[in-house]
Order: sequence, then C-alpha cells, then structure tokens
Amino acid sequence: MTWQYQDLIDEFYLDVEKYKNEYYSHDEAINITFNEFYSENIVDEMERALIYILYAELSLQNPRIYNKTKQVLLHELESIDLNRIRSQIIDGQLNQEQFEEISIRKDEVIKKLKLMPIDSCNQARWYYTEIRNAVSNFYLELVAQNMDRDEIIDQVLSRYKRGCDRTPSVKITVYITLAEILLKNNQTISKKIIDEISGFKMDSINEELSLDELTDLSRAVKNVLE
Repeated sequence: MTWQYQDLIDEFYLDVEKYKNEYYSHDEAINITFNEFYSENIVDEMERALIYILYAELSLQNPRIYNKTKQVLLHELESIDLNRIRSQIIDGQLNQEQFEEISIRKDEVIKKLKLMPIDSCNQARWYYTEIRNAVSNFYLELVAQNMDRDEIIDQVLSRYKRGCDRTPSVKITVYITLAEILLKNNQTISKKIIDEISGFKMDSINEELSLDELTDLSRAVKNVLE
C-alpha cells in the first residue's frame, strides 16, 4: 500500500485514539499503533519518516522517555533522507508544502526530544499524573450517572484492570486515588481498597515512578491509612 501524506497522519492519529478509547494509556496506545504501522521492510522514505515523527511527537506528551528509546528515535529521525522524500513529490504522495512541513517537524521533534527527561522504566504504562487524572475524571462521570459507592468502585477497578495487572505502580495509584476521592466526598472507603493499600509494598514499584511521584504516593498512602 502506498500512503498519501495526510492519509497516513490521519490514520495514525485515529488508531492512537481508538486504543485510548479502549482504556489503554497514552504511552501504550502510541506504542501499539507504532508497531502496527512500522515494519523494517518499509522502503517508502516518506512513510518511514512520518511514522517516526508522529511517534516521537506523541511521545513528547509523556513526562519522560526510556533512554534506549530516546537514542533509537534520535538516530532514526536524524537519518531521514529528505532528498528521497522530495523525489516522492513527483509521484503525488505529498506536495511541496507538505515536504516543507515534514522537514520542519523533523527538526522540531529532534530538538524537543533531546531535552526530554529520562525514564528509568522501559515499560509502556499509565504515568502517575495521567492515571490519577483519568480515575478522577471517570469518578465524576459515574457520579453524574447517580451510581452508588460500590458501583463506582467496581466500575473504576474494572476499567483500569489491565493497567493494574501490568504494573504495580498503576495498581496502587488507582486504589489510592479512588480512596482519596471517597474520603474527600465523605464516603467510607471499602475494606477491599484499604486491604490493597495497606498490603502494598513500595519496593515492588522498582523504577516506575520518579522520586517526586513516589514521595507524593507515600504521602497519599499515609494520609489514607491514618
């Protein structure tokens, strides 16, 4: 299949949103989409360039990036052959304006990627603030539907079960965020949630959280269990 410039961009974004609507994290969604679009057998330079540029641009929305991933991306982006892409204008895959855009986007994403903080964990996952915001927003949606406490707890834990099963940091963050929200709204925290929080071992998180995130999580756990 020969991609047109804008069609590839649109399809890439659509697939990312599709996975996010299935409750994958942003990082998981862009990684799944990249793996579906990319192949080492790609000979179309515009296609290869756009896939890497889009993946890198969307990765910038994460708070940090695994060092090996960062180095691979920088290498691939810097190796994009703009002369080959320019020659594809004749084939109608892109126009002059789009060629200039891809050149600018390449340079911009390289510049920003070089400044991106390093993540010690290489696993695609929900990041700390991302999952806390997601749980909080979902809670408000459920309250608007007049669900009671137990229904809300079941719905939240069901939606984010995949993330909880994948990484310990996501699991404890989902539980602690839910517990804090219940307390804030003068509701009793269920025994199930308390047991999960009190039995959680902080050392199981490994390198999934930054020091600031770990400090905030520890504070939240202490406040909930007091």
